[in-house]
Amino acid sequence: AEATVDVTSVTLGKQISDKELLNLPVGRDQLSSMVLVPGVLSIGGNPALTTGLNHDNFGGNGARNNSYLIDGIDVTSPEAGTLRTTIAPELIQVQDVKTGAITAEYSARAGLFSSVTTKAGSNDLSAGITAVFQPTSFNGSVKDGGARKFDVGKRGIQDYTFWALGPIIKDKLWYLISYQKVKDEVTVNLDPTATPTPGESRTGSNEDGYRLFIKGTWQITPSDLLGVTFNRNPSTFDNLTDPSILTRRASQTTRGGDRYLVQYSHQFGSSVFLDLRYGSHEEDNQTLGEFTSAGPQNTLRSSRVPNLTSLESQQGNNSAYDKRHYVKKQFRIDATWLFDAAGSHTLKAGWQGGLGNGWKAEESLLQEIGVAQGAAYESYDVGTYRWSALPSSNVRNQRTRTLTAINGPNYTAVKAALIAAGFTPTGPGGTFTSADMANYTFNEANPLGGFYSYRLFQQSLSSSKPKMETSGFYVQDQWNLGRLNLNPGLRFDRYDYVASNGLELFKTNYAFAPRFGITYDLKGDGRSKLFAYYGRYIDPIKLDMVRFTGTLNPSVRTEDARILGTWVTFNVRGGPKTVDAVFADSFKLPKTDEIRVGYSSEFGRLYTFEATATYRRDFDIVEDWDPTLYTDAGALEAEARGSFGLGTRTDASAMRIVNAFRALRIDSNYFSGGGFTGQQNVDRVNAGTLNFVLANLPGGERKYKSLDLSLTRRESNNWGGFASVSLVDAKGNSYSSGNADFQGDLAIYDPRLPYQTGKLDGSVNWLAKMNGFYHWDMGITVGGTLTANSGFHYTASEPSSGRLLLSVNNPTVRGTVTEATFDQPAFGLFMTPKQYQLDLRVQYARKFGKVSGEVYLDIINATDNQNALGLAEGPAVRQNRAQDEPYAYQLPRRYSLGIRIKY
Repeated sequence: AEATVDVTSVTLGKQISDKELLNLPVGRDQLSSMVLVPGVLSIGGNPALTTGLNHDNFGGNGARNNSYLIDGIDVTSPEAGTLRTTIAPELIQVQDVKTGAITAEYSARAGLFSSVTTKAGSNDLSAGITAVFQPTSFNGSVKDGGARKFDVGKRGIQDYTFWALGPIIKDKLWYLISYQKVKDEVTVNLDPTATPTPGESRTGSNEDGYRLFIKGTWQITPSDLLGVTFNRNPSTFDNLTDPSILTRRASQTTRGGDRYLVQYSHQFGSSVFLDLRYGSHEEDNQTLGEFTSAGPQNTLRSSRVPNLTSLESQQGNNSAYDKRHYVKKQFRIDATWLFDAAGSHTLKAGWQGGLGNGWKAEESLLQEIGVAQGAAYESYDVGTYRWSALPSSNVRNQRTRTLTAINGPNYTAVKAALIAAGFTPTGPGGTFTSADMANYTFNEANPLGGFYSYRLFQQSLSSSKPKMETSGFYVQDQWNLGRLNLNPGLRFDRYDYVASNGLELFKTNYAFAPRFGITYDLKGDGRSKLFAYYGRYIDPIKLDMVRFTGTLNPSVRTEDARILGTWVTFNVRGGPKTVDAVFADSFKLPKTDEIRVGYSSEFGRLYTFEATATYRRDFDIVEDWDPTLYTDAGALEAEARGSFGLGTRTDASAMRIVNAFRALRIDSNYFSGGGFTGQQNVDRVNAGTLNFVLANLPGGERKYKSLDLSLTRRESNNWGGFASVSLVDAKGNSYSSGNADFQGDLAIYDPRLPYQTGKLDGSVNWLAKMNGFYHWDMGITVGGTLTANSGFHYTASEPSSGRLLLSVNNPTVRGTVTEATFDQPAFGLFMTPKQYQLDLRVQYARKFGKVSGEVYLDIINATDNQNALGLAEGPAVRQNRAQDEPYAYQLPRRYSLGIRIKY
């Protein structure tokens, strides 16, 4: 029998075949099928590696470092790092998912790597229709309902796909075409205590759109092949699937964009191959609030959790106003040479860039950000909250910046009014400290509801278009020396960041990414191997970070705190005279180093066992910095004293905290950049003409260790299957991954502090998977997948500016960092319950001449397990849920009916 171990390869992952897609109960898109891959967490809308960041501080899936290719061209969202291009599974020849040890031919970010190869047509005409139905009546009942499980929704899916492939000119010209219409809805019941009509239900949309794919292939000569592809998948979705959001807070997102791909390959004799690809990838993304009749968004914050209902807390309509258009244009050349010299070689080299524009690939983001109805508010539910005891809110987390503004030159009248009201400044130079404001009470009524606290205010509205230009090249070899195989490779990638007016903001040197693998055929029969790998992956910061520096004439939004009847602006976003950020001259691209060793062996001619140990480290993490805070040890001390309520204490316990914060000071030279010295940039921030400096986080890192064990049985005697177990240890002190976070803005989140570390949120201790199928000659096939994990780590958190941030000195939050726990790791102290799910597929196929028909039934969550999937990280973090209370559950057992007719 053919060997099942590739003794020449060090790459880890799985090739998902069309047979598995047809026989196993997986969804009909390239993300859901990754549930079959060992070491991959299928969470949220974007799968993640167990050995990679799978959480962000925006309260969701943080797998922003993935790479997605279709026919060799990168179709990863240039901002979000997710997949936005989906094609019908009937078109897929193979989906190759790599989870590690990725060779140098791919730029490969630090996350998982998915490469889809589509079918190319053939001389035989074939076509088919697939229809999938999951009406809401196919959803089971909610167990142990109770008042807190009112929100488990019922999902309804309609999926119709037509596809055809065949010859236009036999042996010369072929076509492939597909049209897929998808409607995916969820009907939810709203909280009967928080809606005007008890028992109110509504239907929200996960997806409503279509997917069009057209491909033509021309065999020009026996040595020349040309392919042209066009696809698009416009869709809309909304947030009405979330029952914790009131209908009046609805927002809708519209997506679209066209993608083009041209491929040409030429073969020189029998040993040299040349491939050229050009791709244009577009994405439109527009999110707007759906209603205006209830007025501006006004969210009430309270200490009365969980008694503040969503009806009470969610005043007004949604403030969403975000219009984006992404464009990515890229060109790549790959050459392969097969030759013998001291063994056999498969030498590959290539270059990736663009056509024109200095031969650089270009990614641009045209964006217009605003605030619907001009302003969005946070208010307190009662007028008795004092400065020193605020509930989780933006003002609570921005007290340091608010004080900086009050003590500055723009708010002398506010400062004087505070003094007149009996507040005495005791800080250096007659400035207010947090202790001075301890008894200040937020008691000014907001006509929209509650008492004024915070405002996001739109001063002007305009668009901007920053860009990132890239180029890179690689060389790698697969060198066979008998039983020994060497896989040396080198990558060099360069990134230029360009402002919306064409000004070059920052140019990196060619980032060096060595990758080296070695395998040894233990017995020389191609059935067992030892392997080892070292590699580096470069993660270019995404366009949301480039937008900070490259937007020179954007919309202007201010963040304001309400103090004595005055809106005090503590942050300005954008504006033609206020550059949002510049790159520090010392800026380095984020990196991941990976080391893997493993063993793989075939036994019984049918089974393959593999064991792999992995160590990965993320470092050179990037953030946006407030240099005025970090260059002033006094300001750092003031934040420590205010955040931990230390007042003027000088005892040993207080000073260990004060000294730890003062030690965070960074020399102003670190913030040199944009043509200015570090001190000049500090002065510019103080003067309000610069907001941030993009620089690396000293001490910021994430470390992952894992052991992956897998067993595969290839199909024989009518059945095949797979099983894997991953043991994981993921630790770190930063979640930053291309999104603007608060590390660098507020010292309490500095990664160098002792509590700012621990188990990474979203990580698991173990992950297990199993799948298999059996078919009878009569045409019946039964397949199933089983997934289980230990539950996810999560951290005591509170909301701020749309993020979930580690809770510091908040007595209402269990597990909060306090003076007593300052030296103890605080990340990932808590875990969600263990999770498992069994999905089954029963399929019957029969042929009628040249026509074949298939009918299948998917049973999702066959055991009807309805455990909690997520627990609230803190009070009011998940709307009105109490801390550690479930906010999401496994959906009940449900059924999906599929019909295929093929010719």
